[in-house]
Amino acid sequence: MSSKPSVDRAAPAARFPRDMVIGFCTVVLCAVAYWITLSFADAPAAVAQNVQPATFPRLVISVIAVLAVTLMVISFRKDSRPGKSVPAMVAMTAAMMLAFVVAFEAIGFILAMALFCFFMPVIWGERRWHAVIPFAVLFPGAIYALFAFGLGVHFDAGILGF
Repeated sequence: MSSKPSVDRAAPAARFPRDMVIGFCTVVLCAVAYWITLSFADAPAAVAQNVQPATFPRLVISVIAVLAVTLMVISFRKDSRPGKSVPAMVAMTAAMMLAFVVAFEAIGFILAMALFCFFMPVIWGERRWHAVIPFAVLFPGAIYALFAFGLGVHFDAGILGF
């Protein structure tokens, strides 16, 4: 008869839901963003058309905060299990979005959007070049046309001149 050391199988420690931490951080960011909107100047009544400049950002911030609180509440469900680790593609996507913001200022809207529309599908694993290349050309063109011609919004000219 072999003697094996006994292993104490204690009950698993209660885990603090990861979604609770993420939700809390999101609510804090929403509170800071909302506080920033308190410094927005009011537009004259003739221009505001009953909607002040801070109204839309506050609405979006409030919706995000409500969704974050909902996430926090749901994270305490008994059937909530730890999820899989976040794939590296998520970090690469976030980096691409930050790069787009920098590129937008440096090289202009149309070229930054075209580069974004080309590289993002590639990062996500798309290899059908006959789909990626037209998307990278046509989508930024459509967005530019919508803003420039449809909405009358013009972006600062980039290195391409438009």
